[in-house]
Amino acid sequence: MPSGSDVAMVAYVNRRAAAFPLLVSTVVLTAFTSSTGSSASPGEGPGIQPQVGELPAAAAAIMSKPEFETARWLYSVAEAETGRVVLAGRAGESVFTASTAKNFTVGTTYATLGTDATLTTPVYATAEPAGGVLAGDLVLVASGDLAMGGRGAMSGRVDHAFTAGTIDHVYGDIAPNAAFVPDGPLAGLDDLARQVAGSGVTEIAGDVVIDTRLWNTFDGQEGPAPSIYVNDNILDITVTAAGIGQPAVLDLRPQTQAVTVESTVTTTDAGTPTSLTVAADPGDPTSVTVSGTIAAGASQLTIHRIPHAASWARTLFVEALGRAGVTVTSPAVGPNDQAGLPPAGSYPAEDRVASLTSPPMKAFGRMILETSYNTGANALMCLLAAHGGSPDCLDGLQAVHSQLDRAGVAPEDVVLFDGQGADPASTTPDQMVAWTRWAQRQPWGEEFAAGQPVLGVSGTLASTGQDDPAAGEVAAKTGTSVDVDPTTGRVLYKVQSLAGHLTTERGERFVFSLSMSGATYPDVPTGLHDANEDVAAVAAAFQQAL
Repeated sequence: MPSGSDVAMVAYVNRRAAAFPLLVSTVVLTAFTSSTGSSASPGEGPGIQPQVGELPAAAAAIMSKPEFETARWLYSVAEAETGRVVLAGRAGESVFTASTAKNFTVGTTYATLGTDATLTTPVYATAEPAGGVLAGDLVLVASGDLAMGGRGAMSGRVDHAFTAGTIDHVYGDIAPNAAFVPDGPLAGLDDLARQVAGSGVTEIAGDVVIDTRLWNTFDGQEGPAPSIYVNDNILDITVTAAGIGQPAVLDLRPQTQAVTVESTVTTTDAGTPTSLTVAADPGDPTSVTVSGTIAAGASQLTIHRIPHAASWARTLFVEALGRAGVTVTSPAVGPNDQAGLPPAGSYPAEDRVASLTSPPMKAFGRMILETSYNTGANALMCLLAAHGGSPDCLDGLQAVHSQLDRAGVAPEDVVLFDGQGADPASTTPDQMVAWTRWAQRQPWGEEFAAGQPVLGVSGTLASTGQDDPAAGEVAAKTGTSVDVDPTTGRVLYKVQSLAGHLTTERGERFVFSLSMSGATYPDVPTGLHDANEDVAAVAAAFQQAL
C-alpha cells in the first residue's frame, strides 16, 4: 500500500460499508476545561507531557477501543483568535504528517506566488512562417499548469470528482469507484492549436516540441512530477461488461495514438468481483494491456499512468493541430527531442504564436487539498523552486521552511522530503496548530481555510460523518499512511490524521491537529474504513464539546 499520502480507497470502502456499524458517537459530551493535570488520556504514561483539558466522553470512548491499545493519540485544539490551548495530549511529540503536510505546501504557494497568480503556457515558432509553412519547429513551453484547459480550466475552475460515492480518477489504479471530471481534457491543447492556425500557420515542416526545462522532473512516491500535464498524464480506460464469457468493451479517454491498448478482460457472472490489471510492455511503454475480469452489468474506470509526459503531450498536441487544420510533417508518435531548442527562457516575444492562461492558484490549491492530489502537491513544490530560480524541485522546500519560520514554527519539529508529505515527513500537533493559526491571519488565510475538505460535505471527507451533528463544521486536511505485513496481511497504521479548523454553533473558530498512530487491523478494507471513521469521529466529538 502507498505510504505518506491519503489512501483514496477510503471513500470507496465507506460507500460499500453498509454492514459496518456507525462509529460516530452521539453521547452528550463533556465541556472542555483549560486546566492541566487532569485524568490521564488514553496512551498517556510516565514521561509523557500532561494532558490539557478533559477529553470529551465520546472521544475517550473511541480512543479506548481494543484496536488502539498499541496506538498513540496526539492532539491539540486551540482558540483561533487567542491561541489559548483548550485540549492537548502528546502535543509536543513527533508523528508522521502524511498528507497534512500539503497544508505547508499549499500555504507556502499562496504566500509566495499569490492566490490569484496564473500560469502562462506559450507556444513559439522558431522561424518566420512563409506562405503558411513553418520551416522551423513549433515549441510549447511547459509552465507547470496542472490542468492545461481540462477540469473546467477554460472557465477558470479546477474541478475534481470527489463526492460521497466517487473519488477522482488520479486514484483510478487503486480504487474501483474512480471517476473523471466530465470535461474535455484536451481543451487547452485544442485552444492553442486553433490559435496557431489563426496566426496563419497551415503546415509545420519542422518538428513539434514540448519544452519541459522549467524544472527537472521530480520522482515522487506516486510517480513523476514533470512540468507538463495533459489529463493529469493519465489515460482513462473505462471497462464495460458484455455478455458472460465475452470480451469486455474498452473506452479510452482521451482518444489518441500516443498509447495502444489491448484488452484480455472477460465478462464473468454478476456475483464475481471485478479485477482489472493495467500493464505496459516493458520494451514499449506506449503499448498497454488491460487484463482480468469484470462482473456482468458492471462498468469500471481504471487508468494507465503515462511514464513519459513530454512525449505524451507532444503526440496530443500534434493531434490537436491536425484537428485545427494544421499539417505536421513529423510523425505524431515519437520522441520529444529538445536537443535543438534555444536556451531556456530566451524565446523572443515576437515569435509567440499562441498562449494558454491557467486558472488562479487558489483553484489549484483547493483541488489539491480537497483530493489530496500527491502529484499536484509535488508540482507546487517544483513551482516554488522555479520561482526561486532553481530547476531542482527539492529547492522548493526552502520556500516552505521560510514560511514556517515566519509562522514561528520550530524548524527542528518539521521534517519534509517533498510537497505531498511522503514518509517519514513529520511534525508535532503543537507546530501544525501554530501553522494553521498563523495561516488564517494571512491575506490568503480565508482561501486556504475554504479549500480544506469538510466533514460529510466535500473532498476526502465527503463520505465520512454525513449524519454526524458536526458535519459541515470540521474542515481539515486528511492524512493516511499505512503498511501491510507481508506475512499476516495485517495493516499497520503509521498515521491517520486531520489538521484544520473546528467551528462551533456560535461561529467560534478553533484550530486543531489530531493524529492516531500505531493501530493495527486484520485487513486493508477494515483498516481503511475503521481508522478513517474513528479519527473523524474524535474530531467531531471535539467540535461538539466546544
